[in-house]
Amino acid sequence: MEITRFKAPTFKVGRYTLNEYELRILQIEVALAEKPPGIKVKDMDGTVAYIRRNGCLSNSLKGTELAGALSLRLLGVLNKGE
Repeated sequence: MEITRFKAPTFKVGRYTLNEYELRILQIEVALAEKPPGIKVKDMDGTVAYIRRNGCLSNSLKGTELAGALSLRLLGVLNKGE
């Protein structure tokens, strides 16, 4: 069996390198006011966004759509009975 491999996206927040799940947790913490808004996030291409008070990013970053897109694809497969 051959397994498809790819490099998972990472994001820089200060001196930390986060994966998408860690970034989403950080967004939730900001939305819950557990962390301050305005945290700077940089994607692998160097694009910068900030986490707003509501937990949303100020703009799109490369890689943040991956987990959602894969989940939707799996749901599509399940709905077709494949």
